[in-house]
Amino acid sequence: MNPFKKLAFLWSYSLIAVIVGAYYLFGPAWAFAGIIYTYVVIPLLDKLSGNDHANLSLDAYQDALGNRYFDALVYSFVYLHYALIGWGCYVLLTDPMTVWQQLGLMYSIGIVGGSIINVAHELGHRSSKIAQFHSKTALLSVSYMHFIIEHNRGHHVNVATPADPATSKQNQTLYAFWVQTLVGSYRSAWGIEKRLLEKAGQPVWSRHNDMLWFAVLPVVFITLLTAGFSLWAGYVTWIVPVFFCAQSLIAILLLESVNYIEHYGIVRREISPGKYERVNPLHSWNGSQLVSNLVLFQLQRHSDHHAYASRPYQVLRHFDEAPQLPFGYSAMILISYVPPLWFALMNPRLERWKARACQTSEIQAVVKQFA
Repeated sequence: MNPFKKLAFLWSYSLIAVIVGAYYLFGPAWAFAGIIYTYVVIPLLDKLSGNDHANLSLDAYQDALGNRYFDALVYSFVYLHYALIGWGCYVLLTDPMTVWQQLGLMYSIGIVGGSIINVAHELGHRSSKIAQFHSKTALLSVSYMHFIIEHNRGHHVNVATPADPATSKQNQTLYAFWVQTLVGSYRSAWGIEKRLLEKAGQPVWSRHNDMLWFAVLPVVFITLLTAGFSLWAGYVTWIVPVFFCAQSLIAILLLESVNYIEHYGIVRREISPGKYERVNPLHSWNGSQLVSNLVLFQLQRHSDHHAYASRPYQVLRHFDEAPQLPFGYSAMILISYVPPLWFALMNPRLERWKARACQTSEIQAVVKQFA
């Protein structure tokens, strides 16, 4: 791998640096720095830097695959995020801020929470116990632990079909999708866990049910966090639980906004009743914006990820055949907040994808190329 690009993955930490750095350099008035960086600076940098279509050679692929540097980046992010939450609690308790400044800081840290779900997503696709532990630990920090069940065993199986609550439909607004995916994904996770327990011969209402643990652990964590800072402050604080819940909500909505973008309108062909064609790289929207991919551990190379879910982020591949997003995720999220603008931008692209997806020979060629 190009040494510059390898080093450039440190950009994934830039949002944390901006939030903390701006706060101490310019004070609470810059509590909104994370929002400005995410929705203004990153799209501008994407525009200036252009797209990255380069794929690794076979030798570079093998080298990157076994390089612990890339593992260290994602594992370290988990601990750094917990440190950021602790720092957020500290400054909200000790520094005088207006309500708007408090909200700005909560939102900015919530954006980092969206990134931690991305890290949890990366680690959750790995089979080692340490990766699974860190994935769940990351999800605990944003109160979204059932994601690891539904995403791996539900979304990846049912993506681009009516059975997937995390696939957005054509002409569905982001706000309607939020309801669909928040309710549907939680229900799906319960159904998956119930079937797993029944298959293992274990009762649903028992310590073996991860969904019960995933409901209890965030409550325990927020209680301990509040109690700890209350003891330190000498009084019962309300700002800590409000902050934790607010940053969790922002993180969750950002994740689901990304899901909306990644799968908008994409459908797989039903080859027999209830059976769909195999997922291939044409079944997710792809993004090639250089800076966004560095910040997001190449999450935007989503087409390759869905076709080959166990492939680590550093070796994910771009290919021109996949449906392409016109902008990076930050800009696309802003556009999705305005449904008429979103439909005007994406529906023509979706119609072109439908026309191409009907070409069986092209699908077979892509599958063969990236197998």
